[in-house]
Amino acid sequence: MTELRDILHQRHHELAASLRHADEFDETAAVRSVKVHRRGRAIVMGSSSLATATVLAAGAWLLLTPSEPDIAPAVAPSPSMSVSPSPTPTPSASVTAEPAPISYEGRNPDMTDGEAFYRAEHPATGEVWLPEPIEVKAPAGVSGYGADQWWHVGDREDAAILVPTGAYLDLAIVEVAYDGTVTEVAAPLPSDPAPSGATRTGLPASNVYYDSMALPATFTGPDGLAMDPRDRGSFVLAFDGGFEGPGYEQVTAFGGSRVVRRSETWEYSYASFFSQFDDYDAQSPAVVAARTVDEVAIDRTENVNYFLEYPFGVGTEISLDPLDTDRLRSEDYRYVDLHDLACSTVHEYGALDTQADPADWVEVGGSDGTPWYVPTRGNELARAFYDLAEAEGGARLDEIGVRSFDDYLAERVMLGTPAADGYGWWVTIRSEGSIRQGC
Repeated sequence: MTELRDILHQRHHELAASLRHADEFDETAAVRSVKVHRRGRAIVMGSSSLATATVLAAGAWLLLTPSEPDIAPAVAPSPSMSVSPSPTPTPSASVTAEPAPISYEGRNPDMTDGEAFYRAEHPATGEVWLPEPIEVKAPAGVSGYGADQWWHVGDREDAAILVPTGAYLDLAIVEVAYDGTVTEVAAPLPSDPAPSGATRTGLPASNVYYDSMALPATFTGPDGLAMDPRDRGSFVLAFDGGFEGPGYEQVTAFGGSRVVRRSETWEYSYASFFSQFDDYDAQSPAVVAARTVDEVAIDRTENVNYFLEYPFGVGTEISLDPLDTDRLRSEDYRYVDLHDLACSTVHEYGALDTQADPADWVEVGGSDGTPWYVPTRGNELARAFYDLAEAEGGARLDEIGVRSFDDYLAERVMLGTPAADGYGWWVTIRSEGSIRQGC
């Protein structure tokens, strides 16, 4: 056996030696081939070992966590299994809920202007006003009330609504039910407090009010005069043609009510005032002074009134205080209109100097945002009224120590404040400086 192995080994050696220099044989390539085969075998063996270790580790993990759920293998979806994403729904436009209908009921002394306008336009208290008033007899039970006439102006449910008219008569509204019951609507505006105490007519007071008479608390006229329509005057204006004609202008409306402005040049002549006396002398200082006032004041001043006409046609004056001087009454000061018509009429009014020169006035303070101005020595309007009051008339300047024009200015007998652009200046005068306050 040993001999046979030696013989084969010898033959192998000889064969290899004979081929070493042959062209087909390349020792370097042979060596490289052997190395490549060894490296491949090593990679295969390493991969097999790693796979085996991974499987063993996974098995051990599954054995240690038997309570965990099985994990399904991921499956790549085929094209037929692909599901296109659902389109995102387009949000529809949001639907705005209808606002709840506005409902106002009951009296409200704190009523806003918005609520007042709504109530006036959408009355819910049942009153129906007649297109024209009808004269009727005085209702039973009215005592101590000197009405000249009574008028049927509307109806509410089973009651007729009546109003009286007459000279210096306070506005009153009376309801006469079909069963004969007669009551006074003592607080007709829904912004009025509930009635209490005595009534104007002596009739029992009812708690009835009318939405159609609702009024805002604030209003500003075209001349810049701010006012409160609820702060109405007390005297009734009769059915005498209403608020129409030259000088009348409707400036606003609140439902069935409206505000009318009246302006007129002062028609009163101080010279004619003196002509009524027996000792009238056209050349007397008083008459000469009166002519001066006529020349200076009449052509440049005008009266302004504001009236509130209710839905049933009757109106009242709106209280005016252009310079906000009413608060001075508690200090024994009382300012009146420049023309002092309040002495002989029931109307509230203001006086406008339509030709005022701002240089003729000096600011001296004010009240609640209204600036006050006093005249300068060159103010012709103040000089004219001082001369007239000094000469003769109802003026009582001596009561307040005024003995000269300088005193007149120092005591602030005349006050003014600018009106809206294009309207001039509001002017007022202390009662002691008026020639008509003695009437």
